[in-house]
Amino acid sequence: MTDPFDSLHLPDSPVDPPGAFADRLRRALADAILTGAPMINAPALSPYLVVADARSALAWYSEVLGARPRGERHVNADGTIGHAELDFGGAVLMLAEPSPLYPDVPVGPPTPGPFSHTLHLEVADVDATVATARRRGATVERAPADEPYGRAAVIVDPFGHRWMLNRPPA
Repeated sequence: MTDPFDSLHLPDSPVDPPGAFADRLRRALADAILTGAPMINAPALSPYLVVADARSALAWYSEVLGARPRGERHVNADGTIGHAELDFGGAVLMLAEPSPLYPDVPVGPPTPGPFSHTLHLEVADVDATVATARRRGATVERAPADEPYGRAAVIVDPFGHRWMLNRPPA
C-alpha cells in the first residue's frame, strides 16, 4: 500500500536565507565555535562600562575574575575599543574606552568613589580572588568575611569600578 500522504510531501530544495539573517547566523555560529559563547543575545540587563584602557581591563577581568571573551571586539577607526564583551558564567559585561570620535561619553567613576553602583560577582573562592585582585592593583575596601549571605568581600578594580565578591553559603 502506498503512503496516502506522499502527495503532500514537497521535494527537498535548499533555500537561501535573506542576507542580513545569514550574516547574523554566520557571526553567531562563528562566535559559538571560536569562543564557546552561547548563541544568545545579552541578558535583559547587562552593565556597560567605559574604562580608560579597555585592553587592560579585559585582561584584568579575565585573569583576576575569570571572565571569558565573548564575541569579537569592535575597534574604532582611531584604534580605541568601541565595544567588547566578557562572559561571567552567563552574565555579560560590556566595555568600551574613550575616543575622540565620541567626546561626550564619560569614563568610569571617580577614584576613589563615591560609587553609585556595585557589581556583584559570585566566585568560587573569595579569599583567593581578593588576594589576586590586590596583587594586580585592586584596592580592598572590605576584607573577606563570613556574612549571613555567604563569604563576601568588596574591592575596587584598577579601573575604578566597585565589586562585591561573594560565595553563597552551602
